[in-house]
Amino acid sequence: MIPTMNPVTSGQSVPFLDFLDASSNAGFPAIEYAITPFSRVARDESKKAAMELLTSRNLVLGSFHLPVEFRKDEATFQVGLKELPYHAALAKEMGVSRCCTWILPSTDEPVAEYTSRFIRRLRACARILNEYGIRFGIEWVGPKTMRTMKNDFIHSIPGMLEMIGAIDQPNVGLLFDSFHWYTSHATREDILSLTADQIVLVHINDAPDLPKDEQIDNQRLLPGEGVIDLQGMLSALQIIGYNSYVSVETFSVEIPLLGAHEAALKTKHAVDRVLKPFMNV
Repeated sequence: MIPTMNPVTSGQSVPFLDFLDASSNAGFPAIEYAITPFSRVARDESKKAAMELLTSRNLVLGSFHLPVEFRKDEATFQVGLKELPYHAALAKEMGVSRCCTWILPSTDEPVAEYTSRFIRRLRACARILNEYGIRFGIEWVGPKTMRTMKNDFIHSIPGMLEMIGAIDQPNVGLLFDSFHWYTSHATREDILSLTADQIVLVHINDAPDLPKDEQIDNQRLLPGEGVIDLQGMLSALQIIGYNSYVSVETFSVEIPLLGAHEAALKTKHAVDRVLKPFMNV
């Protein structure tokens, strides 16, 4: 399994190049990040310059965030969708084969209309990504405390698998997050019921010692610091054959205060301890 640094962990305000330097200096082999900064460099300078942002730091881009705003109005969605082939083509040239996004677990809209629109829009994104050999992971959001709008929406593995089935594109799978696995009351057996090709990317983090239904989405711990059975989760992922990027996504007030470099070092030490039994597998 490949330790991967996520920008949320070091703080969203960290400048792009500082994040790259911090991740590299901490010894991460991979990052999860937006594709858009690389696309800007490719347009303003060259594709080679965009690639060298990573190669010069011994990094790879394990997965990029979907650069299409599909949650807002149709005009905004269409603008992003029109740009997606450019981003996807660059990602392919950079050797990136994963793109991910997430959906909220509740809505104020009528559920049928909301569901239909999301399926249509995400299918359109998936089709374009598939043309460039890019897998598309979608994350369910587990915490009950996030279901604050009028109608509940997808917040579990079965619900997300149903949506993936409705999208009906061969490159679509799960973005599997340990916090959402835990807070949605999923089990190790739920992981064992999956196959490796149903999982596009894994997020790893931990949870404070609170009841599952009281967990707060933006209050997470580094791997190994909380109550989630990460060893059980990772061993199940290993059994089904997942052996790729494991991105540390920890929402925290304290960690970003360390600064980008110290935050990356602390994160690398934490994830290495947790992943050690599963390395070189």
